[in-house]
Amino acid sequence: MEKKTVLIVDDEENICLLFKDIFEREGFTVHTAASGPEAVELFKKFKPQACIIDVHMPFSEFDGIEVLRRIKEIDKKTICTMVTRVDDTEVMNNAAYLGAEEYLVKPVRLEMLQKLVERLKTAE
Repeated sequence: MEKKTVLIVDDEENICLLFKDIFEREGFTVHTAASGPEAVELFKKFKPQACIIDVHMPFSEFDGIEVLRRIKEIDKKTICTMVTRVDDTEVMNNAAYLGAEEYLVKPVRLEMLQKLVERLKTAE
């Protein structure tokens, strides 16, 4: 069976490294991006089954909501989870409208991340 691939998009390197470590230990292939444009390019190149996307990336050309929109235009079946420090209903609703399956607020508790790992393991 082929390994599932996950793309982690966050402008905070320590978050990318933590998530990458957790998913690699669970058998996933992981790619990381620190900006919106980099994320879209990696998505096109590696076609991951799932993406974990930070909403706010202030130093990026565009934010995580735009990354989500572009990814879903390429492949609507990709499982996308949004992550942010701000519990913002409008942003959550917009992300859901664009196709995000889940919205996690930082700091992400390890049990929430483990639930996500288990869900992605069983996803088609």
